[in-house]
Amino acid sequence: MKKIRLSTLLLAFFFLIVGYSPAGLQAAQQITFGTAAPTGGWMMLASSVAKILNDKVPGVNVTPVPSPRGSVENIETIQSGERELGLTMGNIALQAQKGLPPFKGAVTGIKGWFSAHFGYWYLLAREDSGIKTFEDLKGKRIAIGNPGDGDEALNKEVFQILGLGWNDFKPEYSGLSGAMDLIKQNQIDAFAYIAQPRLPSLTELLGSKKLRLVSIAEEGLKKVEKELPYAVLKTMPRSDFEKLTMPETATVISVNHMVICSEKLSEETMYVFTKTLFENIKAVQETSKTFEVITPENAVKGFPIPIHPGALKYYKEKGLIK
Repeated sequence: MKKIRLSTLLLAFFFLIVGYSPAGLQAAQQITFGTAAPTGGWMMLASSVAKILNDKVPGVNVTPVPSPRGSVENIETIQSGERELGLTMGNIALQAQKGLPPFKGAVTGIKGWFSAHFGYWYLLAREDSGIKTFEDLKGKRIAIGNPGDGDEALNKEVFQILGLGWNDFKPEYSGLSGAMDLIKQNQIDAFAYIAQPRLPSLTELLGSKKLRLVSIAEEGLKKVEKELPYAVLKTMPRSDFEKLTMPETATVISVNHMVICSEKLSEETMYVFTKTLFENIKAVQETSKTFEVITPENAVKGFPIPIHPGALKYYKEKGLIK
């Protein structure tokens, strides 16, 4: 009994010396961060965030992991307790909150952390496919995402608003990298995906394949923005992809990307994570030009779900939220 008491005292003394506390012990854990494709922009962002937290927050090990079904999978795995952090698209976060398909009932246990960058909705067709306008897609072979992922969900909504029924074309289920391979081999005519501006893999594809940005009438674009609360119209310059057939500038649909977290993470943990991240955000911004929009000011914009109390505490301290 004396030996046990002595061990307990020594352990308590060790925690005192190194600065641990019960709250600190809670942070000494494995944190899993869900992304999307292993080589995509989400993995790049999560890896950059993880490096900051792993280097600056003692006892924390944040590990980014790929998610074949992206947004939807990341929400589901946080709800189930398999993961603690994840990236998702604004439309999927809203659907989860409302319990709309592909979710079966309202999702619980999910909180917002910070708004990240945004993604363009790339609706591109092979130059030799004869597709120039949205109306030309009827009857064509179009890659639209994996079953149940964020791209498929978004495409179903946008196509319907623009007047293209799901039976009016031939859907090809594939991730973006797979779709690029399919279009190289002329096995599909077009693809529709959300991805970061100046997407490197698209620039590489354009080196060997002639593609066209499919034109959508202005009234159609405005209708999408009006009916979908997470859709924002942005201007994409031709300079982003000099080999892409498109006007000098084009109005395209964009969707906000955001990082979400488990509500089970303590308020102290998320406060420390948020403070540490934004005090070192330059390291994230230098990883990719796409991430330059990730700032404390933008972090609180465009959230369709409540923000975690720990992150909220930091944002209020900085005067970003009243």
